[in-house]
Amino acid sequence: MRAAAGNLKRVSLELGGKSPNIVLDDADADAAIAGAALAIFYNQGEVCSAGSRLYVHESQFDRVVEGLAEHARCT
Repeated sequence: MRAAAGNLKRVSLELGGKSPNIVLDDADADAAIAGAALAIFYNQGEVCSAGSRLYVHESQFDRVVEGLAEHARCT
């Protein structure tokens, strides 16, 4: 940004992060799977808001992991 400020060039700054997805015990597992898959696989994960962390309540863990693995196999 400093380099562009001196000569008025247009810039686009991208600030990457580690965006978490949190699945609580009362979540709709199918919706959580679809949302988490979209969050990490959208645009091949090359977006600064890619859901690169997934925290799942232990009561939902097996279902969500199996669902995401299935989604990844079919994509």
